[in-house]
Amino acid sequence: MLRDVGQGDSALVVTPHGHAFMIDTGGTSQGTYDIGTKVDVPYLLHYGVRKLDFIMLTHAHEDHAGGVGGILQKIPVGTVLIGHEGVANYRRTFGESPAVRRESMTVLQEGTEMTLDGVRIQILYAPAENKTGSNTGNEFSNLIRVSYGQHSFLFTGDLSKEHEAILVQRGTPLASTVLKVGHHGSDTSSSEAFLRAVKPKWSVISVGYGNSFGHPREEIISRLHRCTGSEILRTDEQGAVVFATDGEKLRVNTQIVYDDKR
Repeated sequence: MLRDVGQGDSALVVTPHGHAFMIDTGGTSQGTYDIGTKVDVPYLLHYGVRKLDFIMLTHAHEDHAGGVGGILQKIPVGTVLIGHEGVANYRRTFGESPAVRRESMTVLQEGTEMTLDGVRIQILYAPAENKTGSNTGNEFSNLIRVSYGQHSFLFTGDLSKEHEAILVQRGTPLASTVLKVGHHGSDTSSSEAFLRAVKPKWSVISVGYGNSFGHPREEIISRLHRCTGSEILRTDEQGAVVFATDGEKLRVNTQIVYDDKR
């Protein structure tokens, strides 16, 4: 389930036997809206999720990791898995609640694989340095693929075109049924070569309605049509995007929830 968290990213995965984990949690750059408490937790409870095996984060930016603090205060979480930006950067994003201060974190390592109820989770890319010199940012985005049976879902965070090029040049197997489009449809991501390597049947853009960034860019929408021919789903237009699969068939539906405060 790719959830509507406004101008941010968040996905919930529920396995065949009821285990659950999240990839990113959403958040706001201003930090004035507690998306963890007000959006993430109610959504989890609505789907009967009372605990999370783990939260996996693509990178430390607020719009991807800002909901963690609110979740930790309300929902038991096995562990929080992070990128290479350093624990201190993540703690600043999470906030200073006692639940955050107690939480231990594990850095994701490229090449790691795990299986949960037959659901395969692969860390395809986990960059350990940023050539711009900053110790946090989109350039640290982890690339995560979740597969079950015949279908796979590629979570890109805000992975930049420069890092997409590294993966394409390496020959990293990227083909996936569903692509979470990089950086909310910004032109900093989604190069032609990368899109042709992924070849998704569905492309999901997690983006805030009327956002000030101009996301998604028209050229990215055109490129998705041209390079993939995939069906494009946008959280600003369709709301939460929910995929369900038994490993063979794949169903999709959308759910709009209005919240004027976001």
